[in-house]
Amino acid sequence: MTDKDDEQELAMIAARAGEIKAGLDAAYSVEELRRPLSTRSVHALIAGVTAATGAKLTALSARIEQLEAGGVRYAGTWQRALPYRRGSVVTSGGGMWAALRDTSEGEKPGDAPDAWQLAAKAARPVVRAKPGKQE
Repeated sequence: MTDKDDEQELAMIAARAGEIKAGLDAAYSVEELRRPLSTRSVHALIAGVTAATGAKLTALSARIEQLEAGGVRYAGTWQRALPYRRGSVVTSGGGMWAALRDTSEGEKPGDAPDAWQLAAKAARPVVRAKPGKQE
């Protein structure tokens, strides 16, 4: 089956589940409520639940694909004048920090524990050689 076939089948199942739900929401008499359910009613209920679950799974699968496609958003070295979005990764003070929420300007990694989480820390400070000097 192709994705289009799957989508059409899910749409058909969702439509049928809507019909079943409308039927179940109708007013029943006390005698009707006391009667045991028919096999057809049980199958209809199962089909409705299956359709609803299938629609939710399709939506969740699409969301997972969207999240996985995004990957890590490296935003470079932290700058105090910039806001960062949740999930952004920056470097600051020899460490790599991940934003736990959208941050405003000036919320520095390490100073705002509710905004940033340390993801990796250098084992020792990085010493950069000046251009032209050889060690």
